[in-house]
Amino acid sequence: MMGFLDGLKSLFAGHGSAGAVKIGGPLTVADAKKALSRVVVQQPLLSMRPVAEAMKDLQERTPAFVTYAMDHYFNSPKLVRFQNSGGRQLDVDAIASLHAQPGPLADEVAIQHLLDDIDDRRGHASADAEIGHIDVTPVARKTAEVLNAAADSPEARHWLYALLDQIATIDEVTGGDLAPLADALSPALGTAIEASTAGIRAALVDALGIGSGNDDGLRAALLDPAATTDAYMKAVKILESHGIEVPGSVELA
Repeated sequence: MMGFLDGLKSLFAGHGSAGAVKIGGPLTVADAKKALSRVVVQQPLLSMRPVAEAMKDLQERTPAFVTYAMDHYFNSPKLVRFQNSGGRQLDVDAIASLHAQPGPLADEVAIQHLLDDIDDRRGHASADAEIGHIDVTPVARKTAEVLNAAADSPEARHWLYALLDQIATIDEVTGGDLAPLADALSPALGTAIEASTAGIRAALVDALGIGSGNDDGLRAALLDPAATTDAYMKAVKILESHGIEVPGSVELA
């Protein structure tokens, strides 16, 4: 009986299963990011350097599939705490330097700091009380600063990708008060932006030029959280090229 139930679970993984998604088939962007993040953060400590190198490639080649959750693998307490693993010294300085190179992931960490590190504090009474009441102004101010410096620079694109990943979180923790962020984006992007998650998401996707060439499916999935795409498989191949095994299905919870 259990074998039959396990078979059903496998059959429907990636198609509405709450526990696991099947790698290879179409996924929502949110599920794809969760799956990729789970693969990254579950790597053994002795694999930190190849994972850091893979993250560098992911940021450069598939920035739409980088998510703040991936940073957990490299957080400072873990680097300090596990400098020696099983009698083997880890090259933590090189790993930290490689990981900290400019890119969307570093900017996602900056955005989280501006949101009072709410994701790190979820589940704590104080953090739960603040969700819905975080001020978006610091994020809006930093957005204006980055874009005003050079709206078409690599640094600006990194920041826009970071915002694209974090927009749902920003909406949640600010209680939907996105007007300051929309106002900060509008001048640099040259268009009036609706102060909503959907409006800002659409403006970011347009500004980043996602949808040209072979990105049509990715564009649709970024604009519609319920839409699916297999564009994340490029990120899977990047992980595999660095020796990171990606299983056939990944538990999201």
